[in-house]
Amino acid sequence: MPKPPLTVERLQPFIGEVVYDPYGRVLGKLVSLESDVDGTVQTVVVETESRTITFVPAEAVDLRDGRVVVWPEWKTLAYKVISSYQRALKRLRGLEDMYSRNEVPSTVYREMRKKLDKSLEKLKDEAKKLKALLNQRKNDIEDENLKLDRAIANLKMSYLAGEINEKAYKIAIDHLRNAKDSNARELEDIKETRSKIESLEHGAIEFTKKHEEEKIPEPAKPEAPTAPTATQPIPVKLIEG
Repeated sequence: MPKPPLTVERLQPFIGEVVYDPYGRVLGKLVSLESDVDGTVQTVVVETESRTITFVPAEAVDLRDGRVVVWPEWKTLAYKVISSYQRALKRLRGLEDMYSRNEVPSTVYREMRKKLDKSLEKLKDEAKKLKALLNQRKNDIEDENLKLDRAIANLKMSYLAGEINEKAYKIAIDHLRNAKDSNARELEDIKETRSKIESLEHGAIEFTKKHEEEKIPEPAKPEAPTAPTATQPIPVKLIEG
């Protein structure tokens, strides 16, 4: 479902508030925004936890449960690819349905089908880029989880050795566990997104197969008229009497 446009009126109450990602991580604070004269926000400006300024395109920003949420790069791309794939497949189904009921001439069908096939080829390339991005992010999270496991182990060891008091231990362990929970939610989201992409790709392949099996022959070109053959003279043999 398309997101409603982000406007100054909707976003201005959140200036100075904390910005999150979809998995509960704190990204920083919303400190400014850039908008068109009609009030449509194009970019939001976030000051990160490390005090750096980041410009985030509005397409990656959502307002959810009273929070400003910024989608990661892979999720923004996934939204575009999945929406486009779904639209293309719906159009293919509609076109095939019209053709099966003889509601569209074969020449028109071929032209429309060719255009849709071209769009699907482009989406196939976009999906390939997306899956590479998903794999990279998955690997990054798994590396981060290893670091978290190491930090948790060292924290517990220090606590059990009496080097850290219980209050400090509980604060730190809660923070580390929350980080692992956020990673788990993002990994699950990545898995579901990859599954959706592969399902849509499979649907596109099935349509392509069907099209190849039921390919409409191109109209036969009229044969060029052959030049008439010249009449050969009939040989006459004279017999002398």
